[in-house]
Amino acid sequence: MRQHLRNVLARAEDMELVCEYRSAEEAFPAITEQELDVVISDIGLPGTNGIDLLKKLRPFMPHTQFMVFTVHDDDLRVFEALKAGANGYMLKSSTPIALLEGVRELITGGAPMSASVARRLVDHLRPHPTTATSEHNALTPREHEVLDMLSQGMLYKEIAAREGISISTVKQHIHSIYKKLHVGSKEEALEKYKGR
Repeated sequence: MRQHLRNVLARAEDMELVCEYRSAEEAFPAITEQELDVVISDIGLPGTNGIDLLKKLRPFMPHTQFMVFTVHDDDLRVFEALKAGANGYMLKSSTPIALLEGVRELITGGAPMSASVARRLVDHLRPHPTTATSEHNALTPREHEVLDMLSQGMLYKEIAAREGISISTVKQHIHSIYKKLHVGSKEEALEKYKGR
């Protein structure tokens, strides 16, 4: 993928590839010594992931624009990346032309996103006028996160590790979710969650 990006950027006369790294550990802190307009990072890096790398880089590079370039288009990772400081979010299925246009858009103050990612954001922000709306509004932000991770097939122990909480706390959140959504199983909860 780095070779692909190198080739794409080499074709752009208005861009220069200044540096590249194989991992977050290799990039930080070396990258903070560079004067960069844009940093492009995957999420699924070996070792420290790209979202955690963004969190570390952002304070040292306040004027740099950060683009996530990844295969992940699930709500959780999109929102985590944006909260970590990503200015753009492009999928690896994007054409080379779309990627270059995204970089140019970043430099001129835009927030480029692949169409499917932008649609997810719009759908997430738009109110859903269904009978389940009030039930979903009753869920806390943490319960929404837990439900989203369940919808991705994550196990209780994986959710606990991701959120930094115990498995028993995860179970308490799930019990609360069932109660608020008026369901008795994970399948029913996910059915309501997807249909919200």
